[in-house]
Amino acid sequence: MDLTIDHVPFAFADLEAISDEFDRLGLTPEYGGVHGNDVTHMAVVGFDDRSYIELIAERRTGDHDFWPEHIRANAGPAAWCVRVPDIVEECTRLLECATPVRGPLYGSRERDDGTLVEWDRAEFGTHERRLLFPFAIADRTPLSYRVEPSPSVAGGPLTGIEQVVVAVADLETAIETFRDRYRFPKPVRATVSGFGTVASVPGQPLAFATADDGWIADRLERFPDCPCSCLLGTDDLGAAREAYPLGEPLEWPEGRVAFFDSETLGFRLGVIERS
Repeated sequence: MDLTIDHVPFAFADLEAISDEFDRLGLTPEYGGVHGNDVTHMAVVGFDDRSYIELIAERRTGDHDFWPEHIRANAGPAAWCVRVPDIVEECTRLLECATPVRGPLYGSRERDDGTLVEWDRAEFGTHERRLLFPFAIADRTPLSYRVEPSPSVAGGPLTGIEQVVVAVADLETAIETFRDRYRFPKPVRATVSGFGTVASVPGQPLAFATADDGWIADRLERFPDCPCSCLLGTDDLGAAREAYPLGEPLEWPEGRVAFFDSETLGFRLGVIERS
């Protein structure tokens, strides 16, 4: 089955500070409001395909399940979300694959203009492995309430979130898990500078990365298998590099990737041009 990326939450302790960094990179976020838990709030960088990066942080101390460990560690990508037309149908499908399901769960946030945004979501896998899988979302209110293309990127060379890179301790097990549950094809593999081994799934918005040392290994020491990088899509990497501060391209299993010139983000945000 094909996955449609909805959004990737980027978790940071200070929403204003990380919003300023995205603004410096030319990806100006728009404040999205306070979640229904009254603890976390967020900002949005929306793309033309209606995928988006969610910058999420805590506005006050309190209990919540929106990746508090990642927020407090300035971890960046904390999870990944796919958009589905029927949340109950997706829960049923995963249950039939013997995958634990949590949900459907009601979610909401209130925008500054008073608009209430509502959705249903579901998480999959055991508590220890739930960040390996994408969580699913289905809107109760119109999608346009949640996201519109941000003026800073609308009509430009960036098309949306093209690929989520998930750091995994056991590459072979992760690949087989997704082949069983999503009927994915065999990934294309390569050794990528700064990442280690990368296995990119043809035709799908997913790649796996694993390494014995470096920042990927350090991340796996601190967090369970979960997203480590978000790659935005472009049809013209040269045009994207003219529009945004991107480094020299790296060869990727299915194309070329350039990462944003940001000490704050490192390899956690890039742009991919598929071959």
